[in-house]
Amino acid sequence: MKLLAISGRIPAIDRNGDQVISYFRLSHLARNNTVELICFGSRDQPEDRAATLALEALGIVVHLVPWNKISAALQVLQAIPFPGMPFQCAYFRSRQFQKVYQTVSVRFAPEALYAVMIRVLPNARGYQGRLFVDMVDSMGLNFGRRAGMEKGVKGWLLGIEARRVAAYEKQVAQRAEHGFVVSAIDQQAIGSDHVGVLPLGIDVTRFNRPAAAATSALIAFTGNMFYQPNVDAMLWFAEHCWPAIKAAVPGVRVLVVGNRPQPSLVALGKADPAIEVMGRVPSVAEVIKTAAVAVAPMRSGSGMQFKILEAMACGVPVVATTIGQGDIGCVAGVDILVRDGAAEFAQEVISLLQSAALREQIGSAGYAYVQKNHSWDAINQRFVQACHLA
Repeated sequence: MKLLAISGRIPAIDRNGDQVISYFRLSHLARNNTVELICFGSRDQPEDRAATLALEALGIVVHLVPWNKISAALQVLQAIPFPGMPFQCAYFRSRQFQKVYQTVSVRFAPEALYAVMIRVLPNARGYQGRLFVDMVDSMGLNFGRRAGMEKGVKGWLLGIEARRVAAYEKQVAQRAEHGFVVSAIDQQAIGSDHVGVLPLGIDVTRFNRPAAAATSALIAFTGNMFYQPNVDAMLWFAEHCWPAIKAAVPGVRVLVVGNRPQPSLVALGKADPAIEVMGRVPSVAEVIKTAAVAVAPMRSGSGMQFKILEAMACGVPVVATTIGQGDIGCVAGVDILVRDGAAEFAQEVISLLQSAALREQIGSAGYAYVQKNHSWDAINQRFVQACHLA
């Protein structure tokens, strides 16, 4: 089958969540289908060039569209009077993308369209064929939670976007032959019988148990550090949990790992040398393997947390909030430790740091859970079967 994929960001093995999902999805689909991809990016950027070469090695034809921030900002402003257009989608609406899409569609004549998230769909106006959408999570739920945490103008704006994007994602779900999210919580939030659940997979060739468990008092927090739920989570942890942990465990350190850390996170590292804000690193997996504990103190957001599954795959015990665990099917108290209160969260981290036996117990259980439930091959085969593809 001839599949045309469209994405706001280039699929890549070690980037943002949607990029990782789409990379493994497309790598599976390219085995038995002819795949072409349109996405924003530039071969002049080393990371985009490397990602493009990796996709082309799989037999995927890649069409990169230059990103124009000024044009994107103007598209958002133009969307203000139109409540049916979420700002998220307006931001990724591009005349140049639309031209490339039209040209490729005429030449390639795809039998189905695969969209990575709902943001790029306005660029495929008029498409009437088979449509499959990896929605990843409910953006309506995500923005609704974030709006509930903010006050004033910011909370008001987030509330507007929550309502817009919730209505739009439901429209997309009804239009699509199949849509997919990573958790039942997000599926329920969208409320469409066209949306199924496919959990995240983990690349166990990179995220795996080291030969020896970490012995130093290191805590890892990973993710995209320009993503506001991650920023809020780390700031909450630093203010409400970190003082108690430092007092109880001499020499403890926190590694904050992820692309483009916001200034508020950079300031944490400057104020406390025991908080190392590392930014983007060559291998997140290798950093996780040095940690004794991983944390996911999420207070907002949606979907399923890669940071939890990646740490589990490395045999590193995880402490998370209820929102952080989300719909991950591991058992609290067995495979993962879950606490929402600051004092309780801090105490679980302290207990793990102070007990190698407890770290081994929780870490081993989490590792076994991921091995059993989050294989990319098995998950992608479920996608193929649901969509009746080869």
